[in-house]
Amino acid sequence: MSIEDAATLLILSGSHGSAIVVRAIGELDYDYAPTFRRELSQAWTSGTSDSPTLVLDLAGLTFCDSTGLAELLWMLRRSQESGTRLVLAGVSRTLRHMLTTTGILPYFTLSASVEEALQDG
Repeated sequence: MSIEDAATLLILSGSHGSAIVVRAIGELDYDYAPTFRRELSQAWTSGTSDSPTLVLDLAGLTFCDSTGLAELLWMLRRSQESGTRLVLAGVSRTLRHMLTTTGILPYFTLSASVEEALQDG
């Protein structure tokens, strides 16, 4: 496996009760933002019409740049428009710092883990 192969983004999704859980693993940056949007759009259309909660598990996210932040804002706007509760779970210290520095942290609901987000929902 080369270094180029290691820098990827994998999106996994599934239903957990009345919630949709989407797990992002890898890098959320300029190169992988289209993959993120495509996969999240697919998960969104396949499940959130019946699900009042979408949990975005970011514990496996290894990198996020400004394009990645823009994608998270896109998810937030989409959730607000549809009346879906969006929870970011497993946010790293670095990502939390980015959300705080940019002033957008208060707009997101954060949870330490997917399990906690599902219990709170």
